Amino acid sequence: MNIFSINLTVNEIQLLRQSLDIISIKGSDSKFLTNLQIKLENELLQIQEIIKQEEVKKLEDLVKISKK
Repeated sequence: MNIFSINLTVNEIQLLRQSLDIISIKGSDSKFLTNLQIKLENELLQIQEIIKQEEVKKLEDLVKISKK
């Protein structure tokens, strides 16, 4: 299987993830859809962690600057 990468914003990923909850599927597609939901959910969790780490770094830098 080929794996491709595309550049999406957080909002675009969230929209895709939410839309998977409301579409109608056949039983034969349920496993595929479940895997896709999991992949998108994992991406969103990673993005949240990256954002959190960036915020912590900014705060640490601000504290360093204020101590000077």
